[in-house]
Amino acid sequence: MPVGAGVAETSAVPPRSSDFDDDAPELAADYGEAEYMLAGTACTYAGPATGPATVVGDGHAYVTRVLVRYPKELSRFSGRAVVEPFNTTYGVDRDALWLHVGDMLQTEGDAWVGISVRAWSSEQLKRRDPTRYGDIDIGSNDLVWDLLHTIGTLVKQGGEHSPLGHLPVRHVYLGGYSQSAVDTATFAAAFRTVYDGFFPASHAASLTPLTVGEGLPRFEYAPMPAVGAPVVEIQPQSDVDGFSFEDFVNPGSASVRREDSDEVGDRFRLYEIAGAPHAAKIVGCDGNGSSFPMSAFVRAALRNLFRWAEDDIAPPKAPRIALSVDDVVAEAAVDRFGNAIGGVPSPFLDVPIARYEAHSTPGPLCKLAGREVALPYEVLSGRYGGVETYLAEFTISLDAAIDAGFLLADDRAALLEAQTAKAHAAFAQIGAPA
Repeated sequence: MPVGAGVAETSAVPPRSSDFDDDAPELAADYGEAEYMLAGTACTYAGPATGPATVVGDGHAYVTRVLVRYPKELSRFSGRAVVEPFNTTYGVDRDALWLHVGDMLQTEGDAWVGISVRAWSSEQLKRRDPTRYGDIDIGSNDLVWDLLHTIGTLVKQGGEHSPLGHLPVRHVYLGGYSQSAVDTATFAAAFRTVYDGFFPASHAASLTPLTVGEGLPRFEYAPMPAVGAPVVEIQPQSDVDGFSFEDFVNPGSASVRREDSDEVGDRFRLYEIAGAPHAAKIVGCDGNGSSFPMSAFVRAALRNLFRWAEDDIAPPKAPRIALSVDDVVAEAAVDRFGNAIGGVPSPFLDVPIARYEAHSTPGPLCKLAGREVALPYEVLSGRYGGVETYLAEFTISLDAAIDAGFLLADDRAALLEAQTAKAHAAFAQIGAPA
């Protein structure tokens, strides 16, 4: 890299900062982790978040940090790298997409590259370790676009300036979850360069202004345009709906929906996951936190992007979530169990034992948290008769979702094991037969 050297076998991930991080993947024994500093100069830009972007300043010096995870053995490397801008919602750098897909990337032999892109990351890194991070200086949030362009270019070119060094990278993707997905979607829409595919996950309707400023950005809202490389976008029901709280409005992705496309130059898929919250559990929210396995759908969607970009295998299309209120903040239409109708086919809603609510209460943060309400035994008994019938129907639905490409065969055993335990508990409610 232009500045600094890798610090092999040293974790640079801060302690967990929220309940978003309950299921952080462990780094496999055959994977390494290293950290670098990256220095250079960047331009700043103006224009709509969907482009075109116009240069309004140049020569802005920066020093940022790059964290990489990679297979130690060259023979294990897939040739694929996923770049993720760190999510700073909680004031510290978080690898929000890695939390969902890290296990899959390691199984596949993929590399992952995280990069700090926010000015306030400089200060929080220095507070963590003044010596280690003393030179970090991002300077301005407006440098994010050139930071993403530069790191993608270095990873793709390989060699001595790449944080992945000798690994022969053939395909590079940009992805993020939540805030980092907002940056991913904006880079795809406005810059459309470098990367072989884009994966914005759970960003509602939001796009980051090209001129971010030093405070919280005033997001822009627009459908994803044609960007050349394939885009697979996945939205949990909470983000499809959006929400409002007092005077604050967070528009849902339903307000900027567009059609799927297989056209050359406009390869696009949108997956809406009924029942899924933005975050499963947040301390202080009402009710039981949701156990909905959003991560499993995220992994399958990312795998679909890889196959599309590398093998020209078009991903399956899925219906949208049905709406009872179609507005800037939408509401999903629900079935007799209270679950949302439509979206990606899902055994959890097609063969339900619970009502999955995409939002909780009381405060605005809880609007991102889901909650789960077990269906009464009388309802379960009337619908299925007993647990064995339920599990037979669930397994058929699960296998259909896997066959269609909406879930992965690699996740089948874990999903079935978890649902089997839940089903036995649900059918063992007071009043149920032994």
